[in-house]
Amino acid sequence: MHHASLEQIQATSSPRVEGRLNAYFAFTALVLVLFAPSRLAYVSALVCFVALGVDAAGRDYLTVVRLPVYFLLPSLLLVVLFTSGSTALAFGPFSVSWAGLDRSLTTGLRSIGSITILSYLIVTTTVPQLVAALQSLRCPRFVIDVSLLTYRAIQILLTELARLELAATGRLGFRTRRTTLRTSKSLAFSLFLKSLSRAEALNDAMLARGYDGKLPSATTASRGHSYVAVVLGCIAIAGWSL
Repeated sequence: MHHASLEQIQATSSPRVEGRLNAYFAFTALVLVLFAPSRLAYVSALVCFVALGVDAAGRDYLTVVRLPVYFLLPSLLLVVLFTSGSTALAFGPFSVSWAGLDRSLTTGLRSIGSITILSYLIVTTTVPQLVAALQSLRCPRFVIDVSLLTYRAIQILLTELARLELAATGRLGFRTRRTTLRTSKSLAFSLFLKSLSRAEALNDAMLARGYDGKLPSATTASRGHSYVAVVLGCIAIAGWSL
């Protein structure tokens, strides 16, 4: 997914939980899922955060969730095939054990539950809001400033790269392998020069706006405490009640 479309999703999403509380909510739920001894906790987190994510961002949330799941499924298949134990199913040179199925199910549910939580955080929380939450947790100031500047620099680089790639495509710069190689080298050189120029422009713009070495942080009022209590309570009860 392109970074601009992700920012648009974050700007247009309407989560039930807002402000710094949203980041604390996701972090706490992730910790509960990682340490819960019961699979029911993973299922509860999956159901709750899929519902919250779809309610906040619609299909865009499912798109964000789908990408890491594609990488997870082959890993789960390897866990099933290469975990030793009593055989549950055999086909050719491969066999599936009961222990492999059990471990794959546990790992898969925990991983997908964690993915749904992180995807919810991605589509509902902008980087400045996330950094503001870290700041309130007494994260070192220089780490926060470097993170914000790095995030902004990455956005600038991706924007410049997209613009240069579009121009090269319009000039048939990727028609053959040879032209693709030549165009890629030119794009890399041009991107390096453009990045230096844009970095200087960004610095001048910050100084013109009174930058004194500390970047401002987002201040959004927190709301949705009832949703937080219900969801975290469901995960905790499901994880430790049995």
